[in-house]
This record gives sequence, structure tokens and C-alpha cells, in this order.
Amino acid sequence: MRQRADARDDDEVEEQLEPRRVPLLGCVVLTGVLAGVVGHTRILHDPRRTGTPRTLVDAREADPAAPRHRDRAAGPDETTGTATTSITATRTPPSAPPRAAGATRRDIQVLRAVAVAAVVVFHLWPAALPGGYVGVDVFFVVSGFLITSHLLRTPPTSLRALAAFWARRVRRLLPAASTVLVVTTLAAIALLPAGMLARTGREVLASTLLVENWSLANQATDYLAADASPTPVQHFWSLGVEEQFYLAWPLLLAATLLAVRLVGPARRHPRRAVGLVVGVSLLASLAWSVHLTFADPARAYFVTPTRVWELALGAVLAAVGARTVGWARGRSVVGWLGLAAIAAAAVTFDSGTPFPGAAALLPTLGAAAVVWSATDDTPGGPGRLLARRPVVWVGDVSYGIYLWHWPLLVLAPFALGAVLGTPARLALVASTLLLAAATTRWIEDPLRDSVQLRRSSPRTFALGGATAVVCVALAFTATGIGTARASDERRDLAVAVAGDLPCFGAAATRDPSCGDPAGEAVIGGASAAAEDRPAVYADGCWNNAPFTGRRTCTYGAATDPARQVVLLGNSHAGQWQPALVGQVDDEDWSLTTYLTSECYPVDLPIDVTVPANSARCADWTRWAVDAAIAQDPDLVVLAARTFRPLLDVPADEQRRTAQAAYARTIARFTDAGIPVLVMRDTPAAAEPVPDCIARERGGWRSCGQPQDTAVEPDPLADAATADTSGLVSVLDVTDVLCWDGVCHDVVGGAITYFDHGHMTSTFAQTLRPEVEAAVSARIRN
Repeated sequence: MRQRADARDDDEVEEQLEPRRVPLLGCVVLTGVLAGVVGHTRILHDPRRTGTPRTLVDAREADPAAPRHRDRAAGPDETTGTATTSITATRTPPSAPPRAAGATRRDIQVLRAVAVAAVVVFHLWPAALPGGYVGVDVFFVVSGFLITSHLLRTPPTSLRALAAFWARRVRRLLPAASTVLVVTTLAAIALLPAGMLARTGREVLASTLLVENWSLANQATDYLAADASPTPVQHFWSLGVEEQFYLAWPLLLAATLLAVRLVGPARRHPRRAVGLVVGVSLLASLAWSVHLTFADPARAYFVTPTRVWELALGAVLAAVGARTVGWARGRSVVGWLGLAAIAAAAVTFDSGTPFPGAAALLPTLGAAAVVWSATDDTPGGPGRLLARRPVVWVGDVSYGIYLWHWPLLVLAPFALGAVLGTPARLALVASTLLLAAATTRWIEDPLRDSVQLRRSSPRTFALGGATAVVCVALAFTATGIGTARASDERRDLAVAVAGDLPCFGAAATRDPSCGDPAGEAVIGGASAAAEDRPAVYADGCWNNAPFTGRRTCTYGAATDPARQVVLLGNSHAGQWQPALVGQVDDEDWSLTTYLTSECYPVDLPIDVTVPANSARCADWTRWAVDAAIAQDPDLVVLAARTFRPLLDVPADEQRRTAQAAYARTIARFTDAGIPVLVMRDTPAAAEPVPDCIARERGGWRSCGQPQDTAVEPDPLADAATADTSGLVSVLDVTDVLCWDGVCHDVVGGAITYFDHGHMTSTFAQTLRPEVEAAVSARIRN
């Protein structure tokens, strides 16, 4: 590594954390922190004070994991322009000597290293660190602290100051981020299947426009889109949150300072006004985060309002200062407790933890404790004991590590044509470190240190705009290529289906002359399969969250049908529509759908994604069953995913209780004299099938799953089998999908699922003979 220079500039201001008389409790307990904001903040230089004001800003002023490198000599744009206002510091007592000018917060570098390591380990070995995603929250706290420290040292009191601040953000963030976006997009064009490539192009566009988190939030609330494989730029969501914060936060502080000047009483206490703004922002965002995490957890994870409080928590630290005067042992304890809190969250949290919400307080307050304790010069403190050269280096390049590790992880399986084993994952870690170091040395540093860019904010913005244009052009290119490739695959599939091939799809399992049903070449391609959904999706037949809708769709005869068939259940019922509609059309029948995306046809509350929707699911089921009975159909076809857990039911009672609940639903129909055909649920896949097919490059046999794990217990089928009314039967097509102990993802050249568990429309149509026989045997005569 190159040696650090002695000089420093406004873009990399070394943080001089003067001791402040802030209660310890105020930095450990949230309410105490807020009290410190209002009571002890030194936001603006008080003109009544004399002496030279000291700064309270950290050297490594930057964003979540932005690399901290060498200190530079001040450039023209950092030494001229709007006058700055500093924070007045209290006198340092002999027991806590001040830091030397230019000192680096090594404990913050340690914190960055811990955070990025947690994220990388979580992505590569999720079982080893199931809560490693909290590393992102640690970055948020650090970023809020550093950015607010800089803004307090150089308040944004003019348009020129705001422009200079945003130009520094462009110089710091843009080089590495744009490099990763360009390289990743080009690699995606070469490696990814058509459908995934098109999605990647759209997300590259969203990342370039700083709204990837909102794009993912919208996808997360789409039941089927939420199950799609992640793109190689999905991790840009956290950068979107931070960049939105960087755009809005200086404007909020500038508005506050302006209001202080205009409002008479507040002019005497400007620090209270700013402290109030920070505190209100924190509490409002935290309250919304807790609420939305309960009401809509998938959306809550990504949207900016639920994350602002984490950045504001860092802002609180910037306002109240770091460490308690002279209390070295106490600071050391607080620092270690903070790291312990982060570690506890990383080890004990998992994908089932409601997050962010209140749970995010554990890692964020832990990060705040580490930052507040400032233990670089404290014997026994984490900032001193852990700040070894390799750890600090990881902190230095943590931004590059974060940017590179995820695209490598997503793209590598497609490049290698196989799932990544441990050796490949270790090689991926090494590649990430090399790329991060190279990006820092040869791309970030030269552009950030460019004299021409530092002298001119407009020039910096022009470079940013040109880079954005390149990324946008590549995004549209990737989307267009992916869309065109997918269109070609759909055309090939349509030709195959229209040709009525004798051994296509399920037909290959009926005729021994077809040979090995899993040996047929894939027809249509993986991307065509990913979009090959039943018509009920395009027709809007779903009653989605919050399950207050009462939609139905009717296929076949519009008036005076010879027979009426009802299809009722969740998405695993909807997958049977293509197999049913052919007979309905031929026989002049009608098919009416009562479909929901997540609920189950039971009268008990179930554990759905949004807890508040559990009761709504039960209401929807009651309505659907009542409406179907009122219709008096000649047959009800029931189907559902194997099962979600019931609420408030012990684990060892789940299956028995669910079977009893399904039996009650079936009895509602049989008591009304309505025949019922239950579709046993289809086997589950371990990952989206089209992705595996695309990755394995023709070796799709390895995509199959062992039958004993793919075929799960089905309490609905169990309830139907146990029924004694004589009006219920079960259709089980497991033998069509599974043989020789393996459930196959390609049968007769047809890809079976468009995701990890829903049949493609094409494959479902090839099951028409089995479905038609079952319907004819059970429908009311």
C-alpha cells in the first residue's frame, strides 16, 4: 500500500473527535441519545464565544463503505468559497489528551471491515452467518455519522456549498460504482439467460438513477417477482438509500439553518433547532420502520423512509460528539459491547427476523456504541486491539469489496456452468479483494484526486452525467438484447406446441417408445419457460395482498354452460387452469376461478408474509367458499401449496390440525352435494428451474431433486383421501414428474416449472389427458 500523506483536504477530512461531556447512557439508550441531541449539541459556532473553534468531524467523511485511503493536500475548491462554521469544543482535560491533527479513526475502519465481512460471509455462506445482512445497517450508521460531521463542519449555507458537497459525493462514489455497473452489464450480456438479462438491464437503469431500492420494493410486493433470482446489481439498493440521503440531508440542514436565521427566538439556540430536526427525523423514521415491518415486511426492507433513522442515528453521534471525558476503561467496555451487539445480531438473526423495524436497533446501537466510544487511543479498546494492518486495509477497500462481491457471486455459476462449491467461493473472495484493490488504486484514486475535477464542481457533474449516460445506454442495450432473445425462445416453444409432438412434455411418460422422458432436448429455452405462465396471470384473476379484493374469472361458455366447474385455491391451484380449460372449451362448460396469491382454503389463521393479512386470508377463504357454494357448480377443483404454518399451533400438531381444517372446507362442499377434485401438490424445486437450466448449459439432469425431499406432505390431499362422502377424489401427477427417485425439471423436452414450484402453462397443457380423466370421473352426472 502507498503511504498516507500528511496533508488532508475537505474531501477526506480527518476527524478530530474532541471529548464531550455527554452522558454514557445517552449513547447506549436511544432516548438518552435524543436527549443529548437537544441538550448538548454543538451545531453552530456561537458568536458569543471567543477562541479558535475546533472541528468535530472524522477524517473518513464518506458513504456506507466508501474506501478510506490516503489524505490529500487541499484543492482550490476546498479552500475557497463559502465560509465555514465549526463546532465549538470543550477544553480537553489532562486525562484525555487530544488527538494529533490528521489522526485517523482506526476503530471506524475496523467497523467497516466487520460490516463488509458480515455481508460477504452471509451471501457466500448464509448458514454460517444467517444475520450477516446487518452489516449494511452498520454502514448506514457510519455513513450518517461521517456525512453529518462534514456538514456540521462546513454547513450548506449556499448553493455553492451544496454543489461542492454533492460534487465530492460524485467523486467519491461514482468511479467505482460506474465501473462495476459497466463491467457487470457487459458480463451479463455474455452470460445470463434472456429473461434474467432483461431484468438486469432494468435494474442497472434503476441503480444508475439511484432508485434501485424502490425498484426492489415494488418487486418484493409482487408475489411471483419476489421469487425471481436476484440480478447481479441487486446490492445497489443500499447505495440508493444512501445516495437519496446525501441528496436530501444537506437540504434539510440548510432549511433548518435558514429557519433559525428567520425565527427570532430560535436564533439564540440554533443547536437546539438542528438537534430537534435530527431527533424528529430519527423518531419518525423509526416509528414508520416498526410499523411497516409489521404491515409489509418485504417492502419495509428496501424503502428509504424505514432506513433514514439508521443514518440519523449516526447524525446524532456527529452532533453530540464522541467519548466521555477521560473514562478510558468505560469507553473500552462500551466499544466491545457495541461489537458484541453487532455479532449477536449477525449470529442470531435470520431471514425470519422481522427487519428492519425494532430488531435493527441491536446492530445499529452496537455500531453507534463503537463510534461513540472512540477507542483508538484506549488500551484494551477494540479500536486499538483490532486495528491491525489487514483489518484496516479491508476497511479501506470495503466499498470496492461490497460492490464487487455480489456480481461475482451471481455471475460465476453461469460462467462455470455449475453451482459454486467451497473452493470456488474461496476463489471468489480472493477475486473480490483483488478487484477492490485494483479499482481503488487505478480508478477511484486518480479520479478523486484529479485537480481539474476538484477545482470545478460543474466539471465533476459533467463527468457524472457522461458516466450515467453510458450506464443508461448499456442498461437499455441489455434489456433489448434480453427481450429479443426471450422472444426467439417463445417463438420456438410456440412452434413446438403447435406441432403436437408425440413425445412432448407429459406424453413422454405415457409411451414407452419415447425412451427416457428426461433425455429429450429442451424446447423453447429457459427464458421462455420463465415467462410461460397460465392465462390467469395476464387476465388479472388474482386476489392479492391485502386480500380485500373479490375477483373471479370465467373461461369457456359465457352463458348457459352445460356444466360449471370451479377452481379454488392459491397459486398452486392457478397452475392447473391450462390443463382444465381445454376440456371446458371442448365440452361447452364454464370454468370460474377463485384464486389468491398466498392464502389457503382453510378457516384458520396462517403464517403469511404480512402478519396483518392472516385474518384477511381467513375472510377471503370464507367468502370464496360461500360464493362457490352459492354458484352450485358441478365440480369444485381444490388445490394449494403443501402448506404454510398455522399460527399458534405447536409444530408437532401442524399437519394434523391443517388436515382437519381442510376436511372442514371439503365438507362444506360435499354437504351441499358438490363433488370435489383435489389436486395433490406438485413436487418442489430447490431453485427457480429456468435458472438452473440456463446455468447447466444442457446438463439439466443435475437440476433434478431427490424425490424424498421434493415431494412434501400435503394435508389437503390427506384430508381428501380420508373423506368418506363418496364425492371426493384426488389427482396425483407425481409419477409424471418423478421416477427412479428423482423429480425432473425437464420432461419430454418441456421445462416443468416457470419458477421453483409453479408449472409452466405449456407443461400443464400436456397433462390434459390425466386431468380430463379425473374431471370426467368426478363431475356431477
